[in-house]
Parts: sequence; C-alpha cells; structure tokens
Amino acid sequence: MSLSGSTRTMNLADLLQWVASAQKTGRLDFRQSTVVKEVYLQEGLIVGAASNQPTEMLGHVLVARGMLTEEQLRAGLLARRESSEFLGQILVRLGFITRDDLLRALAERTEEIVYSLFEWDEADFHFEPDARPGPQVVLISLPVDHVLLRGVHRCDEKARIREIFPDGRVVLARSDAEPPEAILQHPLARRILETLDGHRSIDELAFLLHASPFPVMKFLYEAYRLGLARIVTLEGPPLMLVTGEAPDAELVGLTGPARIAAARDRLDGGDPEAAVALLCEDPPLDDAQAAEMLEKAEQAFLAKVYQDEFPADAVPELARPLQELTGETIRSEEYFLLSRLDGATTVRNLVELAPMREAETIRLLRRLVRRGLVRLSPSSVSTA
Repeated sequence: MSLSGSTRTMNLADLLQWVASAQKTGRLDFRQSTVVKEVYLQEGLIVGAASNQPTEMLGHVLVARGMLTEEQLRAGLLARRESSEFLGQILVRLGFITRDDLLRALAERTEEIVYSLFEWDEADFHFEPDARPGPQVVLISLPVDHVLLRGVHRCDEKARIREIFPDGRVVLARSDAEPPEAILQHPLARRILETLDGHRSIDELAFLLHASPFPVMKFLYEAYRLGLARIVTLEGPPLMLVTGEAPDAELVGLTGPARIAAARDRLDGGDPEAAVALLCEDPPLDDAQAAEMLEKAEQAFLAKVYQDEFPADAVPELARPLQELTGETIRSEEYFLLSRLDGATTVRNLVELAPMREAETIRLLRRLVRRGLVRLSPSSVSTA
C-alpha cells in the first residue's frame, strides 16, 4: 500500500515508527521544494538512502571531508564521461581513495542523509512499496529506533545552536586562542578555521567548503563556546545565488498561487528564466506543484541557454585577472566560479564542481558574463 502526505500532519518520527512496526519494504521519498531525499527500507530496517542535494552527493562529501581534493574530483568527473563506472569506482581506480575509505564514507553519507531529515521543519512524503535501491546506493542496516534516538539528539542540537546562531547569516571571526591539536587533525574543522575570516557567513563558508550547512554550523557553535571564534554580526549577507532576482517589478510580492500562475504564463510564453526567477523568489514556495513547475522551468531554461548562448563544452575565461577585480562587488558564490576559471575548465566542469543546482550555476555564470567579468572563449563556442 502506497502512502502520501506531509510531515505537518504525520511527523517524521511517527512515519518511521509506522514503517518499522509494519515491517515495510519500499522507498520513502521526502520532498522540500526542489530537494528530494529517498530512504530505502527492507522489512522495517533502513537499508539505504539517496539525495539530489549537491552537498550530499559523493564528490562533494569527499571534498568536504578532506578525503579528496577538488582537482582529484575534477579528474574523476572527467574520467566518468569515458566510462560506465560509478564515480566512486573511478576514484578508487585512479588511486585517489582506498576502497575501504570509500565504503566507509558512503555508509556515513547514507546515515547523514537520513539524519538530515530531522533538520527539516516540514516536507511532503510518499511511500512506494517494494521499490528497491539502484546499484549506486550503498546498503547498510540501520534500525529505526537508533535513527529516532539520533534524530531527537539532532533536533536538540539544532535548538541549542539556534539560541546563539539564529540562521546561516551569522558571521564569525577567529579569536586569539590557539585551537587544540585534536581539532586541527579533523579535516573539515581545520578547513573551517582556515576559511574563517570575519567576512563570510556560515552559509558562505559551507558553500566554499562543499559542505552541508549543519556540520559547519555545529562546529562553529562549539568553537564559539570554546572561545576559538567570536561573532562579528548576526546579520551577514544571505547566500543569494541568483534566486532573489524577480523578472518584473510588478510581480514582486505575489502570493504563492499567483506566483505559480505567473510562472506558468512565463514558461508557456517562452521565457523559462523568468519562470525560474518567480518560483525562486523569497519567500520560497514549499509546494509540490511549484516544485514540479520549477523542475520543468529549469530544464527548459538550461536547454535554451545551451542551445542559444553557450554549449556545455564552452570554456569561460576571466575578462580580467582575478587580482584586478578587487574593486568589484563579488559574492562568495561568484568568487567560487571565478576562481575555477583557468582557461581549460568548461561550463560542464563548473556545473559538476559547484555545490549548487545546475540551473543556479548557469544563471550565476550568465550574470558574470553580462557584468563583463567573464567571457566565453570564441574557439570553444564556435567549435562546440
């Protein structure tokens, strides 16, 4: 028997208890806007999980943990185009990571996807009976009661952290205190401290480190408690990407149903980017219909850009050396893309490397082109 609903009416704990007590086999899908997370069950046990959240994908997880460099990830992604192997298998074959380390990281990532569901205030869900995980899903055996205990602990942690850090806009700086050696031996903790500059928000730090926001926020909370970091401001700039841009001034502030209707008109009228901008405008629409339309609008937008403006194999180049852009207002997500342009990196490479959705990466790249900060190599466009 399939089951659909919202965690507003059936909370996550009750839902997991139901599948466990009924010894269900199948797949639980959770959707929040464009993010979809899948949890696989076998006779009431959690045996696997998957996510389309960029920072929960294997390559970004390994980079965030310091198990892989960005250059190695790029090499692995390049090799994957020539092979039918999964990315993890390629990384092992190239000698970038051992098989044991890969399996451990995959298992830990699977558990983290499950636990991250407790960070969501609400989500739509659907249970598909007898659905089986694909070959790319690493199988584990995770009792639901164990997940519930960890989930309650995660919720308590989140509440404590929110008392100090209301959201990811908090900006922190290093204090004069020297961190203990044990902290510096943890790859993500060390990289967070190295990146902490008193200007970037928590969300920006997580973005630059290819990491999910929660572990970054959790470490900084502990660093703050230990006197290793201090708060500069509680209201730093939000991580905007380009989703805050509305296509037309008169459309700003529309209600949810009106925004969906306006987005449909724009999409039907051949302007998918305007539809994307409307659907991504703040506040975000937590609505299944809006999420479905956003996916359609993003696919139409990407197809149009790749056909009419620049192909995926085009090579973006800096219009000026990076050191000459100091007078420009450049956000962290823009700097991420600009700093990866080396004359060989293609648009496809950027999409694969950036810890954000493909449409967001392309919209951001187009904005940099329109600002005159990036140009496309003529040879790469003409021969693509």
